Amino acid sequence: MTALLHLGLFLVLLSTSGRFDGLHEGETSLTQLLLLESPQAKRQDGSDTPPRMPDTPELQPVEPLPATGSQPPAAVEVPAETLDSSALSAAAPVESDTSTEDESTAIAIATPATFLSAEAEKAALIKNLARLAEQLTHAPAAQISWEQEGRLYHAALALQPASSGIDFDHVIADVSAESGGRQFKTQIRLKRLAFSHYTQMIDRWDPMVQLHDDEIIGRFHVNSRFNLQYDRRTVPVFLGKVTTAASSFSTEASGRRRESDIFRGGIETRAGRIELPEQLQPFDWAPPDEKPRIHELGNDTRIRFFADGSYSWRDRNTDAPGYVNQPTLQPVYFIAVHGARLYVQGVVSGRVLVYSPQGIVIESNLTYAHDPRRTPDSTDYLGLVSDRYIEVAAPHVTGPGDIEIHGALFAGRRFVVRDIDLGRPATLRILGSLTAGSVSASEPRYAMRIEYDSRFERQRPPGFPSTNRFAAEDWDGQWREAADATVADQL
Repeated sequence: MTALLHLGLFLVLLSTSGRFDGLHEGETSLTQLLLLESPQAKRQDGSDTPPRMPDTPELQPVEPLPATGSQPPAAVEVPAETLDSSALSAAAPVESDTSTEDESTAIAIATPATFLSAEAEKAALIKNLARLAEQLTHAPAAQISWEQEGRLYHAALALQPASSGIDFDHVIADVSAESGGRQFKTQIRLKRLAFSHYTQMIDRWDPMVQLHDDEIIGRFHVNSRFNLQYDRRTVPVFLGKVTTAASSFSTEASGRRRESDIFRGGIETRAGRIELPEQLQPFDWAPPDEKPRIHELGNDTRIRFFADGSYSWRDRNTDAPGYVNQPTLQPVYFIAVHGARLYVQGVVSGRVLVYSPQGIVIESNLTYAHDPRRTPDSTDYLGLVSDRYIEVAAPHVTGPGDIEIHGALFAGRRFVVRDIDLGRPATLRILGSLTAGSVSASEPRYAMRIEYDSRFERQRPPGFPSTNRFAAEDWDGQWREAADATVADQL
């Protein structure tokens, strides 16, 4: 009877019940449960796990625009006579796609875009800024703005004077440009070139002097026409860039030579003059060092240097001697009064400048204790500076054979080799640089070999005079977008 009762109750319930999926008949489902197999899901049997909450999307920075295929604001030459106008143009930067795969859940942060300048545009901009930097001689800072084809350019230049006698003046140029409604900026650091940056720099070429059996390794500049003479056996060779302010040069030749055989680093005419200074007082070109050692010489004096850093001198009028046996890491200056000539020879250790308004005579080899060609970290630097003459003494003083000079030489009027017809054929070798108002002939006594000291790119002999020219010290050619707004700000 009990079993029959339960069976009857079950039949009643079955006939009166509805659906058990939470919906009544005639309603439409609002959601559906889809079971998807995930290849990264881990199977867990026999345990209950809490529901997994969805991950919060992280804000991802947009990758910077690649340099390849994009162009920075371009530049062409600024007229030298003006500061308030130029003919600069700009190429519109390539737009960046900042969308993400899921724009509904993530907002990207914009980072500055980077553009690489084309080589021609890079060279033009540096040339323009170098010309502007020359005009900062009497002002610590200057600004210039210009507009071309609806694009605005601005440059702020600040002069940083040399901090010591071995440093260079610098100009920091912060440049900005507008293109396509976007702002771009870059910074270029320029330095004033010392005359020691040139292997050889001549103001007025002597028309009676010819380059014949000469070899010049490094930059060569002359403010006038210069003369070459060669034949089938002997030819002058320039292994660096040659520039001249003249429109051409003169050649006397027997036999034919290709220009590329002579000017291995190329030649540029009408390159502009490099003015020689009228005053050459060493401390006019840079502030003195903290503790320089200065010797003031009132009469003609003979100076001899020794490899251990010591040196001696003797007054040629009074025969009074002097000797210093205390090597120093500070620069050493020998400063002669007006009319006094200085005679030098020996082995230089340390940083030394020899200056005479009248003249300097080289009596024998004058070399470094540590030759930078064999000791790259050598700290030996020598500068010979005269308002008038630097001479190589006659053969009976120097002796026969080759002579070698290490250092940067500046002769405001003339560099002279004495008695060129008396000595036997030999070679005059200079490691460093030679600047002069003009030069005498050296042959037949000497063929001349001048090799640049690459350390002069980073440092100059103490108090060595500087040119009125500037050059970019380091610039990667990149422009960066100045705007720092995020994508959210732009929406």
